[in-house]
Amino acid sequence: MSSTAHTFGLVLALSLALAGGVASAQPVPEGPAPPPGTGAEAPPDTTSAGSIEELRKEYERVREGLFTSRARAAALASAVYSSKVRISLRYDTPRFYKVKRATVRLDGANVFEDEGGTVGANDQIRFDGFVAPGRHQITIVIEAEAKDDTSFVSATTSSFTIDVPTRKVVVVKARAEDGGDMAYAWSRKQRGSYKLLLDVDVKTESLPDGTGAKEPRGARVK
Repeated sequence: MSSTAHTFGLVLALSLALAGGVASAQPVPEGPAPPPGTGAEAPPDTTSAGSIEELRKEYERVREGLFTSRARAAALASAVYSSKVRISLRYDTPRFYKVKRATVRLDGANVFEDEGGTVGANDQIRFDGFVAPGRHQITIVIEAEAKDDTSFVSATTSSFTIDVPTRKVVVVKARAEDGGDMAYAWSRKQRGSYKLLLDVDVKTESLPDGTGAKEPRGARVK
């Protein structure tokens, strides 16, 4: 067989195979042809911008709901409980270290979160809310990085228990610091130290009259 005949045979076989495939396929209805010059170009993709906007709106809704829930929880707690916990926290070495994150937890739940270094600027109250009388656990987490070299990071997590009497405010004053010299000494001497410390003072104060839930008659006051 000549090469021309061989080539013709391959072409014929391929044509028959394609014809069979087309015949077995379901017909697809054709829509109207696009106007001349428009082509079949897809419209501009705005999915990304729309998705970001939807995420932003969802974030606002979640944040508003969170604030509303916290306010509602605080109102309910003041109606149910007659004891209170007040927590303040300060980081005392902001000159050499920047606080990346500070967290205060009460019985495992976050009641304060700071990623802006606020605890290094003041010792304001971080939590002030009603709780059930009895023992509670407070956890404080501090993560800080050296200002001169952010590769030097220190972190500490401390937990402790307090006992909250009825009709009392338990005032917790916590101060964290790193008295070591790693932040500035290592680059000069290739030696240094971390001296992480959390110091906590706890005391009670009387709850102002008319504040919190009223105790039933005959209730014992610790």
